[in-house]
Amino acid sequence: MLNWIELNKDALINNYKIFEKIAGDNCFAPVLKSNAYGHGLQEVYSILEPLKPAWLTVNYTREGKELRGFGYKGRILVVGPATVDILQQSQDLELDIVVGQVEVLDEVLQNYKSLSMHIKFDTGMGRQGFQMDQVDLIIQKLLAHRDQVKGVCTHFANVEDVTEQDYADLQLQTFEKIASRFREADFTIYEHSASSASCLLMEKTRKSLVRVGISLYGFWPSQATKISYLQMNKKLIVLKPVLGWYTTITNLKTVATGQYIGYGCTYKTNKPTKVAVLPVGYFEGYPRIASDHNSYVLVSGQRCPLMGRICMNMMMVDVTHLDEVRVGDKVTLIGQDEGEEILAADLASWAQTIHYELVSRLNNQIERKIMAGIK
Repeated sequence: MLNWIELNKDALINNYKIFEKIAGDNCFAPVLKSNAYGHGLQEVYSILEPLKPAWLTVNYTREGKELRGFGYKGRILVVGPATVDILQQSQDLELDIVVGQVEVLDEVLQNYKSLSMHIKFDTGMGRQGFQMDQVDLIIQKLLAHRDQVKGVCTHFANVEDVTEQDYADLQLQTFEKIASRFREADFTIYEHSASSASCLLMEKTRKSLVRVGISLYGFWPSQATKISYLQMNKKLIVLKPVLGWYTTITNLKTVATGQYIGYGCTYKTNKPTKVAVLPVGYFEGYPRIASDHNSYVLVSGQRCPLMGRICMNMMMVDVTHLDEVRVGDKVTLIGQDEGEEILAADLASWAQTIHYELVSRLNNQIERKIMAGIK
């Protein structure tokens, strides 16, 4: 591919140490699911490996297998749906799985005696997990299998999108009732509920295990999270974006006034225009919908607006205003360039989505280069 991703090693380490400190005496479990949020599972692991993380979190057993293949010996928590067909491999790889269905739980207890489980409860997300009214039934099933039960967990539905945490507080109250029932039944287990936003905003959610995903990579979960944190603490922590995305100009041409640019003839020049063609499109992960929302790239530190529709593997940008521009010049899609910056959140907003989706959908065939130094 004619584009590449740069990973700032020092930025990732900076963010890791921030959350390791926030977790304090609790276990810190960095989340590397979905190709490490698009950053590259192997590359991110290679940066974190010298820090000796005790836990790593993924979504799929396959990702756990990859981490074992890289040489990771610590605990791997698989938070995605546990289905019967992944149980044997999970046990063989010594993974911790999350269980939230009676059928899967019964299968584990009957046939997988050394498989470690974290029991998940749905406290208001409406997604994975047992219901509150099932807690006594589940505990009864588990009494003879205490050694296999490593944790009890939940997930918050509405922390990053709001500045008031009323709903999360209700979920937490429910979860604490559930966890107390396990403690009363003499289970010695990890309790975990905190992800990035709740870890940042709700100290009481930082229980014995803390799962941090999006913010490990230098992103605030949302603007509301950032504002809420600032109001609470009067000063922001310095999260440093890890990912930069770049390409080069592969073609330059000057077209006349009135020339259409791209599919559908949606863009028409109103003056002689110098067009730069970039070898990046929606296959690579640049959202097609960004064509229509005043998006731009950076060339030599200057904003160059997109023209016409983004293609499968190409896009066109206006470089008429640049004094000097050549084929082969570096183009910044996400990142900094001579004092200007395009954040992943900027591109996500142009695409009417969130930065979680944008970065996790970057094509995994794009080369990820590990770079030193915080810019």
